[in-house]
Amino acid sequence: MFSRSDGRPPLPALRLGDVLLLLALFVALSVGLGLAQGRFAEIMDARLPEGLSQGGLVPIILLQSALTILLVYILIVWRRGIPWAALGFRRAERRWYRLAIAGGLACVPLVALSRLLFEPLLEDSFVNPQLEVLGAGGFSLSNLLILLVLVGVLAPVTEELLFRGLLYPLLRRWMPFLFAGLLSALCFAALHWIPPLVPAFTLMGLVLAAAREWSGSVWPPIIIHSLFNSLNLVTFFAALGMGQAG
Repeated sequence: MFSRSDGRPPLPALRLGDVLLLLALFVALSVGLGLAQGRFAEIMDARLPEGLSQGGLVPIILLQSALTILLVYILIVWRRGIPWAALGFRRAERRWYRLAIAGGLACVPLVALSRLLFEPLLEDSFVNPQLEVLGAGGFSLSNLLILLVLVGVLAPVTEELLFRGLLYPLLRRWMPFLFAGLLSALCFAALHWIPPLVPAFTLMGLVLAAAREWSGSVWPPIIIHSLFNSLNLVTFFAALGMGQAG
């Protein structure tokens, strides 16, 4: 185990092959489930109350999160004997939760500013494809609440487990914070599959890596990520509602 002299918990003894395998499986799940979204929509929309499946998005995110967490358990916790606490699922000092809330609030204008700076490089017709998917069900309070659970809770937990619970600690054992944080942030940004937004997501990935580094826990990054996603989702739905009303 890599020990640190600053009092923060030691980093887990992760293996490169395990982490790369998990990332590859996560990508395969994302691509496979994404390609199957239309089929999921047909099946689930016919069996669930109107709007509950969100065009197949609900079962896709539930499956992706559940399978990712199960794979981490099998390959890392059970097979390698590395406990969840070693991956960062441990309490942080109370101040880090307050800082995480502030960080989540600050990330919204920071990422927006980052996008504006790179706006001249984007296509004139660029529309975030994530927003098109999230808004497919139209505006309603029930749709918003469902998506807040999926995008505001499940997605951040799953992504932070992979990128700040596994990838970042692995890189941090070999290199200084700046390089480990930047490399993990670039992977985080690239795997969102939206090339024009890579700079903005990389900036946010650095903030999340810093929270993981200095708190010694993945809970502050999860809070930052969750708050960021939730605020953007609420803002998007507010604009969607005003558009439908107007």
